[in-house]
Amino acid sequence: MKSKNKNTLGAILIIFATLSLTLKDSADKYLVQHDYHPIQMVFFRFAIPFLFMLILMPKQTKTAILATNSKLLLRSFLFLMCAVTSVIALNYIPLEIYIIIVQMGSIAYMLGGAIFFNEKLTAIKIIATILGFIGVVIVINPTDINGLHWMYLLPLLIAVTNSGYNLITKTIDSKISLVSILINSFFILGLVSTLALIIDPDIWKTPSLAALPYFLTIPIVTIISQLCLIKAMNVAEASHVAPFFYFQILFSCIFGYWLFNEIPTVYTIIGGIFIVIAGLLITYSSYRPFSSKHKASFTKK
Repeated sequence: MKSKNKNTLGAILIIFATLSLTLKDSADKYLVQHDYHPIQMVFFRFAIPFLFMLILMPKQTKTAILATNSKLLLRSFLFLMCAVTSVIALNYIPLEIYIIIVQMGSIAYMLGGAIFFNEKLTAIKIIATILGFIGVVIVINPTDINGLHWMYLLPLLIAVTNSGYNLITKTIDSKISLVSILINSFFILGLVSTLALIIDPDIWKTPSLAALPYFLTIPIVTIISQLCLIKAMNVAEASHVAPFFYFQILFSCIFGYWLFNEIPTVYTIIGGIFIVIAGLLITYSSYRPFSSKHKASFTKK
């Protein structure tokens, strides 16, 4: 079992990661609302971090590029879908609603594990799935015609796609390190976005002085969030750090109000509570067998 101190460190790293991811989403929302193209944001998110890795970690970057295979290409394609779809969604959806619905990713990941990896689907997980979908319906609020918009389904698509590339990650050869997988994604998506800008130069819009800090924020927080996530998963137990991902909902409410004057509705809060409870149930369900097994082993000693 990981030590208590390492689990605490993992929790702190997850909080930093969720804060960084919320800053990235906030920057995306600002930029797309000021008529910058999603591909331009993808370029800043992946091409610049790749150059950063190439300069600081040339040998590992070369290894990561040579490791490219069909699974990594598929994973990057799903990652690209997430990146572009998220920018489009943020143009129409309040930041906190977007983040809350995306939290359904833990449920989608669990269902994907049951379907593709024959992982056990317990009663608690089924209840969590039902609560999660109830939460999404409440957040979308179909009784209010102003709240019912097909764009609200985009975060659900992101949650499913995100779970897809996470599930693919489980099948990648263990000899390929998580850092190499990260660099490989930066390489592929950076290359795709660069080629898109070369093919259609009209996509590029020179950043204004007001927009430049937001563009610079994207690659910085992308690197910070990914490194924090990788380190957290390496030093701490997943069951201990998983609940701390929900700090992103709190951060999204703060930045949504501060930057975009978005105030969470009662439906958003109630639906968010349902989704958080669903996620915590899944975390508890995943941790419980391990805890019982460890306790039994300790008793025998």
